[in-house]
Amino acid sequence: MGRFNLMSITRFVKNVVRILVPVFLFGIPAMGVELSLKLSGGYTFLDVKSINRGLEDWAEWIKRDAENNNNWQYLGQDVKSLQSGIHLEGEIFLSFSRRIGVSLGTGYIYGDLKEKETEVLVQRPSGVSSHVHPVTISAYPLVLSGYYFIPLNSRLHVYARAGGGLAWAKYVYREAKKLESATKYNYFRLGRASASLGRASASDSILLGGLGFVYETDVGVRFFVEGLIRRAKISGFSGENELEEKGTLYYFEEYIPDLDFWQAKNEIRIEKPSGSNFRSVSEAVIDFSGLSVKIGFIIRF
Repeated sequence: MGRFNLMSITRFVKNVVRILVPVFLFGIPAMGVELSLKLSGGYTFLDVKSINRGLEDWAEWIKRDAENNNNWQYLGQDVKSLQSGIHLEGEIFLSFSRRIGVSLGTGYIYGDLKEKETEVLVQRPSGVSSHVHPVTISAYPLVLSGYYFIPLNSRLHVYARAGGGLAWAKYVYREAKKLESATKYNYFRLGRASASLGRASASDSILLGGLGFVYETDVGVRFFVEGLIRRAKISGFSGENELEEKGTLYYFEEYIPDLDFWQAKNEIRIEKPSGSNFRSVSEAVIDFSGLSVKIGFIIRF
């Protein structure tokens, strides 16, 4: 029964792809080139130091602000670092021989910290206030890759992969507070004192390389596991802040005189921050570089 279902799914996917791709790939079968669809998904490690530094300093700012006010009491925090996410990928794969192939692929890299993962609690005369600063990052790469396969036996192969392309990235940051007794946070715009919301996007180059193992089955499907290292430091972000002002995403440290504290921030500003209260000012770079471990399957056509 399992074999029948697998073969049925295989035939269905083959028929769908044969309808969708002939405009781009007509004539390839006549050249003796094997066409496949490669799909995968898995876990990815992220290295977004600037975002994590901003979250760390935001929590420290709230703590110092509470400790500086006689009527408030800092109760603690549960602010995590953004260090992992998911990586999905789909590729149109062309095999020129048993050992050599190329692919054109796109995918989705995603990581986030939710409200409960960025919560700071402060006791105020009106009650306990919950402060949160959720963030989301995502990227959509378009990559051309080359593959080299080495057979280990009739079914098992090891392969190396290298490629490059472009990645379109998005960064969303939010900030809000509510009484702990309230049911949800409200994310307003237009400069409300209780909340903020910013969205920025950019595109930049991406490079990747990896190793994998692929196993052949009798029904035209191959299963694989793949480790992938990517380099994708994306800059040039622009977008809109909570005041609905369009600008550039900057990373900087701002001096808070009342607290004697330099706070690192990632914010969308119309103009580059300047003056004695700012230092380390630059256009923000969000580093999507990291390691992905994925599993998936390849369907031949």
